[in-house]
Amino acid sequence: MVKFVNRVKLNLTTTGTGTVTFGSVVDGFQSLADASVVDSDVVRYTIESGTNYEVGTGTIGLSGGTYTMARSPSSSSESDNSAINLGSGAVCFLTMLAEDVVQVLADLDNVSSAAPAGGQNLAWDSGTSSWVPASPSGGITSVGNFAGLPSSPNETDLAWVQDTKSLYVYDGAEWDRFYTDTNATPDWDTPPPTEPQSLSSSGTATVQTVAASDPEGFPIEYTFDTSPTSQAQATISNTAGVFTITPSQDVADEGQFTLRYRVSDGIHSNARSTIYSLSFYSDPDIANAVSDSKSFSFNPPEATAFTVRFNTSGSKMYCFGYTTDTVYEYSLSSPFDVSTTAPYVASGSGATPRFYVGSQEGTGRGLDFSADGTKMYILGSTNDKVFEYDLSTGFDVTTAVYNNNFASIGGLLSNPNEVRFSTTGHRMYVTGTSVDKIFQLDLSTNFDITTAQYNSVNLNVGSLVSSAYPYGIAWNKTGSKMYHCDNYRNKVWEWDLTTNWDISTASNVAEFSPNSSFDPVSITFSTDGSKMFIIFGTDDKVHQYSV
Repeated sequence: MVKFVNRVKLNLTTTGTGTVTFGSVVDGFQSLADASVVDSDVVRYTIESGTNYEVGTGTIGLSGGTYTMARSPSSSSESDNSAINLGSGAVCFLTMLAEDVVQVLADLDNVSSAAPAGGQNLAWDSGTSSWVPASPSGGITSVGNFAGLPSSPNETDLAWVQDTKSLYVYDGAEWDRFYTDTNATPDWDTPPPTEPQSLSSSGTATVQTVAASDPEGFPIEYTFDTSPTSQAQATISNTAGVFTITPSQDVADEGQFTLRYRVSDGIHSNARSTIYSLSFYSDPDIANAVSDSKSFSFNPPEATAFTVRFNTSGSKMYCFGYTTDTVYEYSLSSPFDVSTTAPYVASGSGATPRFYVGSQEGTGRGLDFSADGTKMYILGSTNDKVFEYDLSTGFDVTTAVYNNNFASIGGLLSNPNEVRFSTTGHRMYVTGTSVDKIFQLDLSTNFDITTAQYNSVNLNVGSLVSSAYPYGIAWNKTGSKMYHCDNYRNKVWEWDLTTNWDISTASNVAEFSPNSSFDPVSITFSTDGSKMFIIFGTDDKVHQYSV
């Protein structure tokens, strides 16, 4: 007896016209084992290989967990209906064939010539050995369209849908259509967005409704998956095409993922993807900065502190200046809270980590790191060069080694005091007291200063905002805002850039000055943009602000 199963579709691993070996399950379908197919089962099959097809009866073989099937075609794309020659990429699904199903009254043997009355179906009359109209119901119900299918059927009930000339069987939960030919893919009626979407950092859920329909009237099933599969940015639920995306409120979960929306008619599926991002970052608003009344002195050991930096988590703070020409690394017990900075320890157990750069630069002023902390850069006014160091452990200055790479900027300015990089490392920025300008250099290899080239792009802050002696530089996360210290006028200036990281497109939009003589020399921000840190040249301390 032929065995019929639901939704079994697999890729074939063999070629040619002989017995086939089944491979992986096509996405969205059952395996042979899931459908309880066993050795020696007789099944109906359809094979598709490119534009060629074959339908027929197969005999299943099972050995060591590998399924095979001997083919006996009844119809194919060959002129003699013989087995087709399979190529790579062939698929096989188990199905009923047209000859297994009674589709019209004329196909029935031993049928009474009496016309059924309304609501009657055919039933077997053993007395006459024929099919006769009878009540109660039984046999095949005929309806005009899919919507007319009985709403309270019994399992195994059959129905013929006239407008699509399709036969359906009720599986106890829904109406399933018998399938023997190519089925159309569901169409999107309300597709998901194609543009990247931002999730709320407050935890407010994003609700996205999608809708699709099937040309043959099959019911639609909505599912989803994400890439990466273990993304932590949001939890996602789905109810009949209404997707609720609830973002995490943990800053550590910041990032992005791809959500793939899938619709299926049980045979074919259609999918579209949307990128969702979760960010807790906000652009620093220096005009409304408020002091946190927190500071930390770098003296001792550094009596001329020129630069302050942090690692990405805010657990480490770095100071650099020209009294000692040494980069000092401090630990913070609370991220980006300078009041929790461990005090300087000169020597012995628990000594403050440090790295001496005097062999390259005797008047150290500027310091920066690559995004992952595996590169460190220092700048000074003795040699007018930027020097590059490799760190075997990111942001651990005790693992720093000078790699003999440097970039000379003496042709642009003398007495340089600041070096900064874009987050991707494709651009480097320097300032100095000899000219009232910020210079932009392009790097053909990210964070490799030997590839730095000046392409005549600079920002003349002296003429734009009458800013003499530009010192420290800082950026927002995207490069759409730049901030710089004005050591002469005791201000911090904020600039908007119409093209990210291109200072030639900058325009001044705000300024900050806590007092008339704070002498700012370095500025940086916390990773989320909520905290600002400035070294006052008047006291060699880093001061903390909320922005």
